Amino acid sequence: MKTKELTQSQIEEVSLEILLRHAVKAKHGLEKESMRVNPDGTLARTPHPAHLGSSLTNHYIKTDFAEPQLEYATHPRPKIEANIRELQDLHIYTIRKLDNELIWPFSMPPILPEDENEIPLGQYGTSPSGKWKTIYRHGLGLRYGRRMQTISGVHYNFSFSNVFLRQFLGKEVSNFTKEEISSLYLHVIRNFMRRVHYLTYLTGSSTVFDSTFLPNPGDLKFEKHKNFTMYSPYATSLRMSEIGYTSKIQDTLGIHYNSLSEYVNRMCYAVHTPYPGYVPFSENKDAQLNPNYLQIENEFYSPIRPKQVPKGDERPLDALLDRGIEYIEIRSLDIDPYSPVGVCRLNLAFTQLILLDSLLSPSPSISTEENAILKENLNSVIWEGRNPNLQVQVDGKRKNFQTAGAEYSESLRHYAKILDLHTGKSTYQDAIDFQIKKWKNPDKTPSGKLLAEILKRDIEFRDKGMELARENRRALSYLEYSPGTLTKMEKEAVRSFQEKEQLEKEESQTHYPTVKLCNH
Repeated sequence: MKTKELTQSQIEEVSLEILLRHAVKAKHGLEKESMRVNPDGTLARTPHPAHLGSSLTNHYIKTDFAEPQLEYATHPRPKIEANIRELQDLHIYTIRKLDNELIWPFSMPPILPEDENEIPLGQYGTSPSGKWKTIYRHGLGLRYGRRMQTISGVHYNFSFSNVFLRQFLGKEVSNFTKEEISSLYLHVIRNFMRRVHYLTYLTGSSTVFDSTFLPNPGDLKFEKHKNFTMYSPYATSLRMSEIGYTSKIQDTLGIHYNSLSEYVNRMCYAVHTPYPGYVPFSENKDAQLNPNYLQIENEFYSPIRPKQVPKGDERPLDALLDRGIEYIEIRSLDIDPYSPVGVCRLNLAFTQLILLDSLLSPSPSISTEENAILKENLNSVIWEGRNPNLQVQVDGKRKNFQTAGAEYSESLRHYAKILDLHTGKSTYQDAIDFQIKKWKNPDKTPSGKLLAEILKRDIEFRDKGMELARENRRALSYLEYSPGTLTKMEKEAVRSFQEKEQLEKEESQTHYPTVKLCNH
């Protein structure tokens, strides 16, 4: 499938003010992972609480890699505030159903067991699909280590409204082709990759971690604080580094976003081609789904991914090939430790500004050379982002990172003013002001603020985590649900168990279907 690049003349033909008026009607969704912990800060070993429903089939509360790793999902909504409110409701519901356990407030994990094999994998029952999910997680543990998989984060899902697309593409929604829509989203994705290092600096909050996460750091240089706290002095998001969700093996696959056909072809290769280093794992039955570079599409680590909602047992790649891109998933956001629900409204508003700027700016194909520069910029910011002397490449020249970041943030002001005019609020301009303060003073970033507090107060990372976990529980316990939430969640818990039981009676397929449209 070949997609066409949007030209700058196409972009300029459309009134910016009209476009942005419709842009505020975009759809947003949030997914947020959080660990359950015991009162002493250790990882909970208990099964997923039955009061929360089945982790296999509940639409709102599931689990991610580990059994104690909660995963919340909100509905796609036209207002980010509504997503945050729904996420808050899910947290309120959870804390009222937990006994003595708390919700860990950081991306980097709590106190982990000495033997990482004691980190319990997600358990989903006896149905073939439930067993399949656990086998997949077992394979992840073998490939990347169970400790790494306990790192949590926030995913922000974004799609343009049909009204916006009609205005931008100049025709009715019924006449859109999947190629046109996919080209538009790939245009955004490429430019987001050119800007993601700015967002990593502004939202990263994982520069410090408990020593049980990385007992043997090897050649990596970390400072030690007190008995159990490790940190990298200028880092922003170690979650996005080689000790987190980055894979050198995946980097060799050459998966890029210049066209949908190129992206899908490389992903098809990854999910069908054995990697020699993973082949021995399959000597043990049910150790992994397969020995391929990727067991499934979701194993691919990237700051952003194109998505299409699968139907039934349809594979995500088949869905993309058949219907094109429906939305994009931003995966580069750390949990905000200074929010009881782990997300910051102003950071999400700024992320939306980056996405709009990514659409409204030229977005040529990313060459091999540029891709190497983008990786270097991101890696530099991950490890040295708060170093005032850090230089990054901007338009072929080396430039002070904080100067470049402040200039880029300020360049979004004209979008923010128009968006605020149509919403009747100042959210988007406030978001820019909020980020400018961080560019002027790295200690105001979440990573800088957290590290500075731990060092100044001379406390352990694990103690700060429990302090925030208890504060968040108190704060949430005083809040009320949105109308109808409690009834909805309790009905969903009952429904999810009924669906799980039905699956265990009916399912007979034990394999994950192959990608039908891949030529491998």
